Amino acid sequence: MAEPIIEIRKLKNVNLKGGVLVDGFPSVGLANAIASECLIHSLKTEFVAMIDSPAFPPLSIVRNAMPNCPARVYANEELKLAMFVSELNLDASLFRPAANLMLEWALHSNCDLIVSAADLPYEEGEAADALSPQVYAVGSTLHALRKAAEAGISPALSGTVSGIPAILLNEGSWRNYDVIVLLVKVVRDAPDFRAGAAIAEALAKLAPGAKCDVVALLKEAEVIEKTLKKIRSEQVPPSTKEQIYG
Repeated sequence: MAEPIIEIRKLKNVNLKGGVLVDGFPSVGLANAIASECLIHSLKTEFVAMIDSPAFPPLSIVRNAMPNCPARVYANEELKLAMFVSELNLDASLFRPAANLMLEWALHSNCDLIVSAADLPYEEGEAADALSPQVYAVGSTLHALRKAAEAGISPALSGTVSGIPAILLNEGSWRNYDVIVLLVKVVRDAPDFRAGAAIAEALAKLAPGAKCDVVALLKEAEVIEKTLKKIRSEQVPPSTKEQIYG
């Protein structure tokens, strides 16, 4: 079976040499998507590309009475920072082509680093802190791990990563390209917005100049989480919703 095709529709050329690309595609939770949206709202970014695929649902995100493609690329040339963001509830068959698209775009744009994120559940009996979740790092290379350590982010020594972040890590390791996946401790059934704010704070340490007001982010992230969940639920056909939610 042929792999689904995902393409970039470039709107503007950007100079990102030596910069950072952030994966804001939700694949295993919403923390990275919330963090990316928070950074876009906090920083001066430009809409530089659309991401499209015949496999995407027919969906337009309407904001201020104007349509938006549900998968987009934003960038800040001054900070050498770019973000892939999406409100789509991607099918697992799209994880690999989406990850490969990010890698190819990062290489073509001369970015030095890709940063993604994933949830890390608390182990049984471990003390949980839903108000200030701990963030750990996994790196595709020793150089990536050093970057995380220099930013004050502790390594995750064992465990598993799945979804788009896993593919980015594995491909980055094979290509000797720096990928850092931030793992945030999450409490089951607790809101994702605090985890998203924790990821945004860690991202700011890895992307110089991308400062974040964490207090403001927490308020904004809660709104973003509700919006993302609403959009994602609207992508599920009514009959499927009844099966899932009862």
